[in-house]
Amino acid sequence: MAGSRRIHRVNDLIQEVANEVMRQVKDPAVEGALITITSVNVSSDMSSARLYVTVMGKPVAEVVEGLNRAAGFFRREITRQVSLKRVPSIQFLYDDTLDHAMHVQKLLHEASLQVKQPAAPSEES
Repeated sequence: MAGSRRIHRVNDLIQEVANEVMRQVKDPAVEGALITITSVNVSSDMSSARLYVTVMGKPVAEVVEGLNRAAGFFRREITRQVSLKRVPSIQFLYDDTLDHAMHVQKLLHEASLQVKQPAAPSEES
């Protein structure tokens, strides 16, 4: 239980620092994009961290690639700002949760429209 509480705390710390560091990234693929780190998942052995992001204003793949090029910079800044025995390697991934939720919402809306439409009267000869 204490281990999971520690991982949760490390997730929060890394998210906080990474959000601050995000403004310092000078990669052209990243500059000008609105990026939100939605969650951080650090592995139980603290060797790796996955940072899930949403992106607006630029192509997602381009921004995620730029963030992954800057992963070493993020790791150095996390090392400098957070006191950890082991700072995990950083990997950025696109968080498609919002896209998935919007798709489900669209399907539910379409299904509700179909239910509301009366069935076409059948012609009997």
